[in-house]
Amino acid sequence: MVVPLVSEKEWANRLDGTPLWVPEGKPTIVVVPHPDDETLAVGGLIATLRAMDAEVTVVAVTDGEHAYIENEGLAEIRKKEQTRALARLGVAEQKIVRLGLTDSDVAAHEEELVARLGTLIRAETQVFAPWAGDFHPDHEACARAAVLVSRAVGATLISYFFWTWHRGTVATVDGLDLCRFPLSEETLRAKGEALAYHASQLRHEPEPEILPENLLWPARMSYELFAL
Repeated sequence: MVVPLVSEKEWANRLDGTPLWVPEGKPTIVVVPHPDDETLAVGGLIATLRAMDAEVTVVAVTDGEHAYIENEGLAEIRKKEQTRALARLGVAEQKIVRLGLTDSDVAAHEEELVARLGTLIRAETQVFAPWAGDFHPDHEACARAAVLVSRAVGATLISYFFWTWHRGTVATVDGLDLCRFPLSEETLRAKGEALAYHASQLRHEPEPEILPENLLWPARMSYELFAL
């Protein structure tokens, strides 16, 4: 089990006063290393954009098949969970682009990822991808690819966080242009219901679950954090 280096309270104190921000309702691509990252880190954003009738495409980079040692059939389970979660957030299945790269080894396929993203990202797109220092090799590889393609075409790139909350410290985000996106009660409810669809990550006997309760507090905060 991952034990966070700092507490929720310490993070709250560090982020108090971070400027508030609202996304533009323009075509959006969300780069997601594993099924569940879209809900955990940007579920409120996705739900809000869809309520604005903004076009949202989710690029599912892997199927999360290596989350557990015993993983027979896990890829199909997790794809179905992600599809249902995204439906709750307002994204139809046809707006999910599945790349099927190897879970836990995205870096070995980074050139392919860059090429695939290059067919999707345009100058008018806003791209949400993991932060480059998000303490997971798949997240970091997705970040590098998104940065490369976004810079090449002139797209707006915005970074999100997940493992930073648990494996980093409050000093980890020093120097970043941070902003908070406040979530309404309705949006928080949608995000919580979407998270419940990722049941394989919340319970998996006899192995410990990937997402124990002590890792879920960032997904339940009243805002989502981004780096501009």
